[in-house]
Amino acid sequence: MPPLLAKSDPTETLREHTENCLAVYDSLRERMPFLAEVAKEPDFFEHLFYTVALHDFGKAAVGFQRQLTTSTRWNYRHEILSAGFVVSLQLPLAAKQAVALSILTHHKDIETLVDKYPCWPESNPGFQTWKERIAELEPNWEALMAIQEQVSHWCPTEECLWTPVTSVEKLMNSYRDFLLSYWNNFEDNELTPLHGTYGMLLRGCTIACDHLASAGKNEIPTALGNMENRLSQFVEERAKGQGRHFRGWERFQETSGKITGQLMLSAPTGSGKTEAALLWSANNQMETLGNRVFYVLPYTASINAMYKRLTELVSDEKIGVLHGKATYFVYQVLVDKDYAPQDAAALARREQDLTRKICRPYKVLTPFQLLKAFFGIRGFEMQKAEMSKGLFIFDEIHAYDPHMTALILTMLERLHYDYDAKFCIMTATMPQFLKQMFDQVLGEMSHVEMPATERDQFTRHRIRLLDGNIHDAISLIEEQLAQEQRVLVVCNTVRQTQTVFKELQYVAENPKLLHSRFILRDRERIEKGLDDADLLVGTQAVEVSLDIDFDCLFSEPAPIDALIQRFGRINRKREKGLCDVCICREGGESDHFIYSSAKIRRTLRALAPIDVLYESKIQSLIDEVYCHGYDEKEQDKFNNARRAFERHLQSVVPFIEDASNRKEFNQLFKSVEVVPAVYEEDFLAEVTARQYYEARAYVAQISYSQFVRLHRDGQLYENERLGQWFVKVTYDETLGLLVDEQSTNIL
Repeated sequence: MPPLLAKSDPTETLREHTENCLAVYDSLRERMPFLAEVAKEPDFFEHLFYTVALHDFGKAAVGFQRQLTTSTRWNYRHEILSAGFVVSLQLPLAAKQAVALSILTHHKDIETLVDKYPCWPESNPGFQTWKERIAELEPNWEALMAIQEQVSHWCPTEECLWTPVTSVEKLMNSYRDFLLSYWNNFEDNELTPLHGTYGMLLRGCTIACDHLASAGKNEIPTALGNMENRLSQFVEERAKGQGRHFRGWERFQETSGKITGQLMLSAPTGSGKTEAALLWSANNQMETLGNRVFYVLPYTASINAMYKRLTELVSDEKIGVLHGKATYFVYQVLVDKDYAPQDAAALARREQDLTRKICRPYKVLTPFQLLKAFFGIRGFEMQKAEMSKGLFIFDEIHAYDPHMTALILTMLERLHYDYDAKFCIMTATMPQFLKQMFDQVLGEMSHVEMPATERDQFTRHRIRLLDGNIHDAISLIEEQLAQEQRVLVVCNTVRQTQTVFKELQYVAENPKLLHSRFILRDRERIEKGLDDADLLVGTQAVEVSLDIDFDCLFSEPAPIDALIQRFGRINRKREKGLCDVCICREGGESDHFIYSSAKIRRTLRALAPIDVLYESKIQSLIDEVYCHGYDEKEQDKFNNARRAFERHLQSVVPFIEDASNRKEFNQLFKSVEVVPAVYEEDFLAEVTARQYYEARAYVAQISYSQFVRLHRDGQLYENERLGQWFVKVTYDETLGLLVDEQSTNIL
């Protein structure tokens, strides 16, 4: 009799696959022993062992085996059969139910099984189908018995509490005995520990063991050991490359590296906060080096830049990047390394698939990627397992609006108290009221701030308030360009950047425009050429997204914290003495949709008497502007979001994936992806050729409000098969999407 198979491409026997899954289990138990503590179940790893050992026994069914060898669809779930083998498990009923549910749902959630594969009551046709599928195990029972007899040898405990099931007739209906009671308890709001962290981690780890083994990864990689030595060597080599000398850690970095627990870190832009946070993560890492480290940033460009920076310190195997365009980004990195497009696409998919699992000890990502787990979107239990006792570094946390801040704070509270996660909150510009919020949510935090005397060594800017608006400053910008100064101009809206760029593009030698409405291909091209630009006109995304260093700034008015971030792109390396940062007193007509007019007025009032902007004075300026915290409208947004999210979290339980949650999650994004109609043929040609990542190069973003307006005006149409929107407005490689100009290139 040929061996029972688990997979056909590549071929893997059932025994081999089970042993590979158990190898991941062994690694998980060794690297992340704290999961039992987080689950509040001392026997967590024992329960997980039985789940992993039995999870695929249903694949012995004749129909499943035939499907692997002939591609004839079986149209049933092997997990339903596998769960029947818990019948001989000598564990308390609650633990037995946990094991059975984790087996039942390691591919499909309870809602799907109830909807498509019900096998109770007896009057349901699905019950007869279940009996027929169970009978399909009979012809292969002898081969399956040989695998069953291995379980006691695989068992990590002295006594194996499971015995082989001797006949098909003895298999239980776990759907009837365990799934329905869990489902009914959930619907009746009579929740058990299995509806909480315990069930969350058990299902999450079961899926992780199965998926990682299937991906050929039989162990959980560790975080870096000797982080301080590696980091100092890395910083020293980087300093040498820039013609500088590394004199050792700054005092605030050294202090951060000795903090155990929560850390609030305040230091100027460019002072080395990243290194301080990594030292903190190393100090809070367990001996097993199993705690996952999450570096969270608000913008795609800043995430990509940080990922590239950290790959010099951390090997590709240990670090991953996650955001909406991450697979495209990884694909382009591989193409730049001379991979053929087809090979790059396959490898990018594989790399990102692993990044979404408990595989990379370091991840650079957006908060949206973390929030997915709290909306019950597929894979959320595995995410929660990975986040257990995680070390989270939040950079530039001031950048989020009140609604998003409320979601982040609520998420952090849950991660801290339910999953024992630790946080390092880094900022150069956080108002005091926000710091107090984090203190209240996370309990006592260690506050590390660079001393005033050391801060003032980072003083590098002179404030200039200009009468009029940004257009009135054009002649001054031209003067700076004539003096061979590299000039950064920051406007508050895309339309304003396009208008200003048109006025200046022929004055500069190498002008660049950067905003969110470029297709990916052009945005990448522009970002790669910024080092040689003498003029960059951009939106507020440049505040934190790019590692650039210009000589002077001209900016539309904005709240103080946003301005400080813009200042950070000027004289970044402190090699130019004092550089001018010029702020116009008047903004654009649409600014009130983006920023509070009252905060801008207070900002201009606070900056009016300032000449040299000493770094030690910045916090007091921020607190002066934010003396009342959020305004009434902002506070309402914050409170409403927090209350709604807390209510929502009560409905998220393991084993159940609510499809409506994805729609709710997608509403967090304030932009819509579109392809300019002028590129429709190119886009569709790439899709037809299955060059999906090349097709992504033609995607741009517009705000949801613009989407609504353009849709109303008949300037959008959808390819329903692909689910892709096309926009009938002018697109220019230099200016981006011109949403107010209908394209003349469309027939």
